[in-house]
Parts: sequence; structure tokens; C-alpha cells
Amino acid sequence: MAGANTFRSIFGWLMGFVAMTWVWAVALIMAWPWDKTGQWEPEFRLVATCKDDQACSVPYAKLAEAKAQGGYSALRPPEPVGEVQEEDAWLRWRRFSDKPWQFEVGRSSWHFETVVRYRFDGETPVLVEVKRYDVRILLYAIPLALTMVGGMFLRSLRK
Repeated sequence: MAGANTFRSIFGWLMGFVAMTWVWAVALIMAWPWDKTGQWEPEFRLVATCKDDQACSVPYAKLAEAKAQGGYSALRPPEPVGEVQEEDAWLRWRRFSDKPWQFEVGRSSWHFETVVRYRFDGETPVLVEVKRYDVRILLYAIPLALTMVGGMFLRSLRK
């Protein structure tokens, strides 16, 4: 019977560790800072109106090439809010009129998310801010969770 109690105790502490890792990961994602450097990176996506008036995304590095090949008809989405499933991620966007940016485009998968906020000066997209995080956020959450669970364990030994 002592083995069952030991297993129950270890299982409870492991579940506590998993829960604390999740809590810290969510807290870090919510608090992750916006990068306001204004530097476009080649893989950042913009939502465009493509063939048949459907929304699609165009990587910033390939804007000129896609325009020359007729890859999109307008560099603005056909709807104010929407989403498109790409090959390896989801692309979601919203149009704003009361913010310093006109569009917020989020591209996310199981292991990353990139949110880009931009506006247009004429036909030129201007990056306002970007927020990126990926599975590396767990490298911050796991030690924090270990510290919390370790503290709770040491506290339980005081009883």
C-alpha cells in the first residue's frame, strides 16, 4: 500500500508541474513585448486579395515578384475580418480604423505565432509593431514552474 501512496504523491507533483508550466507559458505569452523597430523581415506575411477575390498571404520579401506575376490584385484583404488556412499555418486578420495601424495579421501554427501590425502610406506597407514567439517560450516557463513546484514541495516538508 505504501507504493500506491508514493505513486499518487509523485503523480500529483508531476501534474502540479505540468499545470504550473502551462500557467507560466500562458502568462509569458500574454506579457510578451511588442517589437516596434519597424523593420520588415522577409517571412512576415501581408494579407492580399488574390484570384477570384479570395484572401491570400504574400511574404514581404516576395511582394514585388508576386505583383509582377499577377499573384494578387490588391494588397488589402477583401473583408475586414477573416482567416485563411495555409499549408503549414493559419492566417487571421482584422482591419482597424481607430488604431495607429490599419491591419493586424496573425500567422500561427502549433509551435509558433507571429502577429504583424501595419498600415499603408499610399501603396507601401509600413510596419508598426510585431510580436513573435514560439516553442522556446517553454525554455522560460519550465524553470519558473520547477521553482514554483520545488517551493511548494519544500513547503510541504515543513508540515
